[in-house]
Amino acid sequence: MKVLVTGASGFLGSALVSKLVQEGTVVYGLSRHPPAPGKNLIPLEGDIIQPNLELKKVPRDIQALYHLAAIHRLGDDKDGSIWQTNVTGTGNVIDFCIKHNISRLYFCSTAYTIGDGRNTYEKSKIMSEKMVEASGIPKITIFKPSVVMGTKEHPYPGHFSQFVALVIKVHQRAELIRRKIEGVLRLPVIEPVFRVNADPEGKLNLVPVDVIVKSMAQIKEEGTFWLTNPKPPTIGQLFNWIGEFIMVRIETSSVFKPTPIELMFQKMGSAFEPYLWGDNFPSNLKEICPRINKEFIHETIKNLLTI
Repeated sequence: MKVLVTGASGFLGSALVSKLVQEGTVVYGLSRHPPAPGKNLIPLEGDIIQPNLELKKVPRDIQALYHLAAIHRLGDDKDGSIWQTNVTGTGNVIDFCIKHNISRLYFCSTAYTIGDGRNTYEKSKIMSEKMVEASGIPKITIFKPSVVMGTKEHPYPGHFSQFVALVIKVHQRAELIRRKIEGVLRLPVIEPVFRVNADPEGKLNLVPVDVIVKSMAQIKEEGTFWLTNPKPPTIGQLFNWIGEFIMVRIETSSVFKPTPIELMFQKMGSAFEPYLWGDNFPSNLKEICPRINKEFIHETIKNLLTI
C-alpha cells in the first residue's frame, strides 16, 4: 500500500511514518522540511496551507492520506497561524483528495472537541472535523487522541512537559528567594509548598505516542476512534509524582489567595488551566494502553531535562 502523510517531520507524524514503513507501507512523507529518504519512505516538500499542498508533481499511486499536520498550541492565536494551518490546511487536504481521486482519508483530530472549544486549537479541530465529515470523500476515519506523551524512543516537549517545565522554572525562582530569606533571618529550612487551581480527583488523559501510532497504523475501518487512556491518572496523583521528583509539595485547591510566585504561575500557565479540572472520554484503547504510573512520569521528566 502507498500512502501520503502530512506533517511527516513532526513529532506524531515522524513516529507514524516510522511505524508504517516498518510494516511495509510505502510512505510519501510531506512536510515543509521533509524527512530524509529511506526504505519505503519518499520525502515530498510541500505545505498544507497552499493549494494542491504546494506540490508541482503529485504521485499518481497514492491510495490513502493520513492528515496529521497541525499546530498544537493552546495559547492565543495572535497571528492566525493556528486557524490557518488547522482549518485552511484541512480544507486544502480535502480538495487535494478530491482532485486526485484519493478515496481514503485518515484525519487526526483531538479528544478535546467536546462543547464549543476552550481555545483556538480546540475550535479549529471542531471545525476541521465537520469539514472532513461533510467532504464527500468515500472512506473517512477520524482519530481522536488525548494528550500524547513522548517516550525514550520518541521524546517530545509537548503540553504536559511544558507544564512540568513551567512548574520547575517558577519553583526555581521561588527557591532562590526562599534561601535568601532563610539565610538572612536564620530560619529553619521550610518545605516548599506550591498551590495550583485544580481538581485533584479530575483525570488527565495521557497516552504514550507508541500506542497512538500503533493504533493509527492498524485501524483500517471507517468511523471515529478515541485514542485515549481508559484508566487515566488523577490530577492529584500526577502532582504527587511530579512533586516527588522535583522535591516540592504541590497542593490543589479551588479557592486560595495566591502568593506572588503562585500568581506568576497562574499568569504564565493560564493556557493549561482548563485541563487541570479533568475530562472523561470514551476509549478504543482498552486492550493495548498501559497504565500511566509514577515511573513513567519520572522518566518523562528525566527526558525533558535532557532535551
